[in-house]
Amino acid sequence: MKSHTRFAHVADDGNYAIQNECSLMFGESTASATFPAVALGNPNGTALFCVNELTRVASERACSAREAIELMGGLAEQHGFFGADGGAGEVLMVGDTTEAWVFHILSDPTGKGAIWVAQRVPDDHVAVVANMFSIREVDPDDTRNFLMSKSVHAVARQYGLWSSADGLLDFTKTYSAGEYGAKYYSGRRVWDGYRRMKPSLMLPAEYDSLKQDRPYPFSVPLLTSERLDVQDWFAAHRSHYEGTPYDLSKGLAAGPFGTPDRYGTSDPHGAWPRSVAIYRSAMTWVVQANAGLSEPHRGTVWLGPADSSKTIFVPLIVTAGEPPRSYTVGNPAKLDRSSAYWAHRYVQNLAQLRYSEMIVDIQNASAHWERRAAHLVESIRSGIEPMPKQALDAHAARVLAAAWRLADELMVKYADGGLTSLGADGVSPRSVDLSYPSDWLARVGYGDGVRYPPPGGWDGGAEPPLVGPGGPSVAANTERLQLLEDIQLQSLAATRVAAAPLPRWSSLASAKAAAEPAAAESSPSIVSVVLATSALTTLVLVATAAAIGVRFEGRAAERDAVALRGEESVYVAFAS
Repeated sequence: MKSHTRFAHVADDGNYAIQNECSLMFGESTASATFPAVALGNPNGTALFCVNELTRVASERACSAREAIELMGGLAEQHGFFGADGGAGEVLMVGDTTEAWVFHILSDPTGKGAIWVAQRVPDDHVAVVANMFSIREVDPDDTRNFLMSKSVHAVARQYGLWSSADGLLDFTKTYSAGEYGAKYYSGRRVWDGYRRMKPSLMLPAEYDSLKQDRPYPFSVPLLTSERLDVQDWFAAHRSHYEGTPYDLSKGLAAGPFGTPDRYGTSDPHGAWPRSVAIYRSAMTWVVQANAGLSEPHRGTVWLGPADSSKTIFVPLIVTAGEPPRSYTVGNPAKLDRSSAYWAHRYVQNLAQLRYSEMIVDIQNASAHWERRAAHLVESIRSGIEPMPKQALDAHAARVLAAAWRLADELMVKYADGGLTSLGADGVSPRSVDLSYPSDWLARVGYGDGVRYPPPGGWDGGAEPPLVGPGGPSVAANTERLQLLEDIQLQSLAATRVAAAPLPRWSSLASAKAAAEPAAAESSPSIVSVVLATSALTTLVLVATAAAIGVRFEGRAAERDAVALRGEESVYVAFAS
């Protein structure tokens, strides 16, 4: 093993290394493996290194992907490797400005060493890894495209997992313990990645065994016309299989508002499909390394805190210095408004209120700020921006503020199951009820409920006439019922002033007259007198010092009032 003494500036997420100033970069994915080991310091512990520390040591001491792989593999062989997740194996994507590799590692049977292999991704190819080993036949004689420990073949032969008569050793078949978590947990994401990056490649979405059937290649070639930009990588990491037969935003499990997120469950008999984007992500990164740029600007880390489908990716450049503090803090147990992680986590949880509508606003915000970030990075690379560090920090601060502002805007806009905005005067609220999708209502038995009045009106008669300047018959019964609920919710305070039954009003004038005494006694400048029926209609009278006017307020469009029928109670809502 070579001696390494250099020290590098390293971008990391507090756990794994991401990129150093040489543009050496890493991505990580846990995988199942046949031989586990336990960390030193624990009962029966034998192994020193987990993949986290291997990436950090390599990023401090190596500049090329090949050098980093040899260093990590050698350290693990010498001091032992353990998988952080229950002793499992690990996969790393390791790249620099000229090469990209896929690196697999697991413990050896003694728990004091390691078995590892790395395969070079061919030029103009793309490779997808999703929580499972993906390297198949390994050729120890092809040192340009393969690096590996001697234990790869020695252990397989010793344990009867492979013999030379089998031909080249299939690493995944030999050392993987199968798909991680559940069927399709890994393979569906691999399928999704390749269908996005190589649409002409018709790969199967279903299979019997991902380990045995080999439905997906290690990598696929891309034509010049198929080259990907950073926005394509963002989109790939935001996927819930939208637009495919496996779209998680569809079906009963998505709820009435089409959420693709599936939270954990204590029921061991079953499994949710795993999407690419997932609510429990701490962060997602897309890393670039471009040999065609000047050395300080070759590497860029695009960091997205929390759920990748609801985050805003921001650019960080290692050579510019320390990252903004807002991207270095975030305790899941304590809300912190200075934390980018918490800002985006807050938004992703708010989105569950009404996902199908709210995700549109979230995506628009992400696209806006990511476009601005792309322009900023281009200005830094071209030398137009003279102060990269200050510009990057300022952009990150604006994104943090925008994410918290988005959370507030989403709450106001979609509170209480409606869509609320300011009216033409810029002051008065205007709201509409968004209701539930009709197909979901049918599936949950909503139609089995009984609504009053029944079709044809009470006692088979017609509904009461509606009066006012708007003329007769202006609103459906359901709209009037929702209006009553909205007014009661929107009032700052509500005080019942009379519970005695009131007679039916035969005209708008008599309804006004009934409300005037209560209005005249009140001191606020505006008094809304709500004459509420028992599940039938609603009249709202707005009184000022000058006169009593009549109008609808709430989610219905503004209209003149409706006459009432039956016995009523009077409520006065004060809005100063």
